[in-house]
Amino acid sequence: MPRPWRVLGSEQVVASPWLAVWRERVETGSGRVLDAFWRTRSPSWACVVAVTPEQQIVLVEQYRRGCDAVTRELPAGDCEDEAPAEAALRELAEETGYRARGAPLPLGVLWPEPARDSAVAHGFLVPVEAQPGARALDPAEEIAVVTVPAAALCRDPLAHGVRHAVHVACLLLAARHLG
Repeated sequence: MPRPWRVLGSEQVVASPWLAVWRERVETGSGRVLDAFWRTRSPSWACVVAVTPEQQIVLVEQYRRGCDAVTRELPAGDCEDEAPAEAALRELAEETGYRARGAPLPLGVLWPEPARDSAVAHGFLVPVEAQPGARALDPAEEIAVVTVPAAALCRDPLAHGVRHAVHVACLLLAARHLG
């Protein structure tokens, strides 16, 4: 059976609000020493499967530097000293202008990159008002808002351009509640 690793030494080599990196010396559960093992920590975040009264799911399109492409995703963002459900509703309103018309339903907590990073992603299903209000984008955000029929999107997220693995998982989890 696999066993937890033991940390023999750890040195932080990068520290920023978006990413921290440690160079570690670890001993695996079977006694093998790895020098260096690189571990990262990025902020935990929340994403929202926002469903309109017309059974449309609200998506955002934005450029992502990591994959160097414009992506289609669920509204999402970092938890900023707030509960994950609060972060989800705040990010939804900021990015899309849509406001919740009911309590967020937790879909689960996922590890986006458990091999190296300690961040978790919280998914929520949220019914929203029919029409969006004003948005409050961050200076670096350039976001287009689109809606897609819930049944089609949950059936095949990839066919509708959603490639973010955690967002695909949340859409599949939401499908159980959307009938």
